[in-house]
Amino acid sequence: MDVEKKEERGVEEFKMEFKIIKKTDGLLALELSEACEAEVNTIRRLIISEVPTMAIEEVEFIKNDSALFDEMLANRLGLIPLTTEAGLYNEVDECKCKGKGCPLCRVEFSLKAKGPGPIYASELLSKDEKVKPVFDKIPIVKLLEGQELILNATAILNRGKSHMKHSPAAVFYNNKPILKITNDAKKLEQFKDKLPQEAIKDGKLDEEALLKDNLYEACEGVCEELLKIDYEEDKFMFYIESFGQLAAVDVLIVALEKFNEKIDAFGKALKGNNTEKVVKDVVKAAKKVTALKK
Repeated sequence: MDVEKKEERGVEEFKMEFKIIKKTDGLLALELSEACEAEVNTIRRLIISEVPTMAIEEVEFIKNDSALFDEMLANRLGLIPLTTEAGLYNEVDECKCKGKGCPLCRVEFSLKAKGPGPIYASELLSKDEKVKPVFDKIPIVKLLEGQELILNATAILNRGKSHMKHSPAAVFYNNKPILKITNDAKKLEQFKDKLPQEAIKDGKLDEEALLKDNLYEACEGVCEELLKIDYEEDKFMFYIESFGQLAAVDVLIVALEKFNEKIDAFGKALKGNNTEKVVKDVVKAAKKVTALKK
């Protein structure tokens, strides 16, 4: 997957390359090259704040005999990740109903349980089979003998910038390391107790083991004569750990689509009659950021 930007009107040309290191439904590990930290961090922020997912927004309690207050249970329900299919539902602000609520932007849930025993996310019944708890065994509350919990809930599609319960993944990155291993036998014997045993194979530091799960970070600074670590400025290791609403690769794809939408909207605004206002708003925002750094 390549993201390209050509030189136009004096804008510096750049090309970011994506290399897949590991890909599962829950994890996407990438190597990004020919990139700067600002570009990589932009992708991270887009994933956290701009990828829409379903989450419970409103809860109506009909009966709650549990030890937890309604507000605490509502908070727990809101944090349960729900399966989300891109394009299946409208965001509330963009729906034709204009936020009033309709089947195109909302999904109804119900729960009716009686103790004794723990109540799990699997007991939340959805009116749409495509929107349901990702993990069945998330505990909601424990009921005692004779206690009941009856409620109705409504889930909506929204973004992480509105509330973190809608954020689809944990995202982090670091510069790609350059490992310089000498494997000096005397130094290894001297410092082996300070190094992770998983990094040593056949009496030597193993580069593949050091790179796995960023194990080299635990060795950094122990002994530079044994292992010295440098970092490439224009290459990054980028990790997306999905919370389950979307597959990790889909999270990245949707984030890049949202980025394109923002760029297009910004371009149209500059070409329109309100160019002066847009420029003033950008300058104003830049001044605020500068003030925060002081």
